[in-house]
Amino acid sequence: MDGATDAAFSAHLLRSDGQEDLCFAMWRPSTGFTRTTALVQNPLLPIARERQVHGNASFNSEYVLRAAREAGQAGKGLAFAHSHPAGSGWQVLNSGDALAESRIANVARELTGLPLIGLTLAGDGAWSARFWSGKGRAVRPVGCESVRVVGDGLRITFDDSLLPVPGIAATQIRTVHTWGERTQGMVARLNVAVAGAGSVGMAIVDALARTGIQRLGVFDFDTVELVNIDRLRGASAFDAYVLRPKTHVARRLLEEGSTAAEPSHELHELSVCEPDGLRRLLDFDLVFSCVDRPWPRHVLNTIAFADLIPIVEGGLSAFQNPDRSLRNGYWSSTVVRPGRPCLVCLGQYDPALVQVERDGSLDDPSYIENLPADAPVRRRENVAALSAMVTAALLQQFVAFVARPSSFGDPGPLRFSLRDHTIERIATTCDPECPYAASGGVGDARLDPSARHLRAEEARKHRAHPPFRARIVRALDDVVRGLQRFIGRLAS
Repeated sequence: MDGATDAAFSAHLLRSDGQEDLCFAMWRPSTGFTRTTALVQNPLLPIARERQVHGNASFNSEYVLRAAREAGQAGKGLAFAHSHPAGSGWQVLNSGDALAESRIANVARELTGLPLIGLTLAGDGAWSARFWSGKGRAVRPVGCESVRVVGDGLRITFDDSLLPVPGIAATQIRTVHTWGERTQGMVARLNVAVAGAGSVGMAIVDALARTGIQRLGVFDFDTVELVNIDRLRGASAFDAYVLRPKTHVARRLLEEGSTAAEPSHELHELSVCEPDGLRRLLDFDLVFSCVDRPWPRHVLNTIAFADLIPIVEGGLSAFQNPDRSLRNGYWSSTVVRPGRPCLVCLGQYDPALVQVERDGSLDDPSYIENLPADAPVRRRENVAALSAMVTAALLQQFVAFVARPSSFGDPGPLRFSLRDHTIERIATTCDPECPYAASGGVGDARLDPSARHLRAEEARKHRAHPPFRARIVRALDDVVRGLQRFIGRLAS
């Protein structure tokens, strides 16, 4: 749920007199490749005589039917939330609560076509949740792995029985000393994706792996080229010669640098613009946007609002004097989420160019040559040192968002000036008619931003048929690296 929904629930359910309370709400599904997320929204508070508070709380059938009908008419599912004011952390479903929810479950499915979502709010603000599966007498609760609140910070409550807190390894001692075991336990269990394994993305992958995050996903369809070597961490001219995918370089960084006890990393030679790439992206809790084209930014901008998946985004611009010396450089960073401006309203990409990229024009040299010299899609400036600054700015946003130092969350959009050494807070808000902001929590009902991506297909096809000599060299290198990994495991 977003922060506003969480605040509305808390204001009603956590009463000043310490008694339990309840209410209904609506939800929409967001379906990824391996997981389904319930996007909870629209609390339906009780009206006169629909519920009674007497230490515990109870409701009448009129309240259930009203809430279920409203949810069904809106094309959404029904959620039932109640509070445990004296509780803390994830709440185990007790027999009384299970009986109450089971009585609602069949009505909810009958009137909405979707299963009931049961929610419990503890006194410390921690949520727990379950789906009610099946019909009739066979209805039963299926526990959720986590509940995520996307507000000024990312608050996640985990069911430790489904996703246990990982142990602290010797390689993580300094990290834990910095922000404590509780924060490390949350950060380590995050599902984090990096979209784009370029100069910034590869450095982000390395930093997150060393932080101890158990599940990292890397999405990039491109191949290492010689022009990448001056700024692509972990890559060499040899990788360019054998047409190595960037995801293979990312795999090396993950294998060499991960401090997680049981890492489960995913490398996808996919564009996030492809249907399969988008579906897999929806399995993650947070995404780093390290892409520089309109279409993938459009995809990420869409899911930030429609699927409540926060996107850590940044950009770099460098400007030259007439003699080609450096005049100034700017880099920006933000967390894209409900309550913050979208990437279009921030001016990070032109939505008119999304279709231009989809039809392949941005890969047509003649089209690019006819664009103005200062057009963003023509800019190619990048230096390893400047990329490192963008990386630091994105990681700064990430740490602020998930660790919330002194209870402060993300600072909002920031812009850094290299010449003046200043940081500017960008006060932009979304346009009142912004379609992204208006799509908050629609999940699977979003307009599909994905399609067949010819450039990604061509890149994979090109790698599949390298010159014979490159194939032989690549195979020998894979054998050597396999032996190195085996020796490394023996040593550890």
